[in-house]
Amino acid sequence: MSNMTSLEGKMKQHTITTSILLVLFLVLFLITPLQTQFLGLALGLSVSFLNLWTTYRKTQVVGMVADRKRKQSFLPFILAGFGFGIRIILTIAAVYLALIYPDKLDVISVIAGLALIYVIIILDMLVQFVRKR
Repeated sequence: MSNMTSLEGKMKQHTITTSILLVLFLVLFLITPLQTQFLGLALGLSVSFLNLWTTYRKTQVVGMVADRKRKQSFLPFILAGFGFGIRIILTIAAVYLALIYPDKLDVISVIAGLALIYVIIILDMLVQFVRKR
């Protein structure tokens, strides 16, 4: 299995893409008058990436348990078990922050940022599909 099709390779690729977008949003936050929009996009994308990371981590824990590779501490099991709750809490907190500070964060941009990770994943799948053809 090639590195870019493995779970770790995909996560590494998504991390790089997300980091580039976050830097771009922060630069645009600094140089454009649309500061609330770009800060909202950065917050939404950050939270969305954390949600993806918790899913990735849960998948790793399940894989390790299935393989019985090594003894795990109890903390990864707790984090994996509460992954859905953590994702919901992070998402609600991001939207709540945008609602509390409308002069700093745009709510629509935060919600758009939350959806950006799915756009990144779909574009990655399309690129992989085109490369295989």
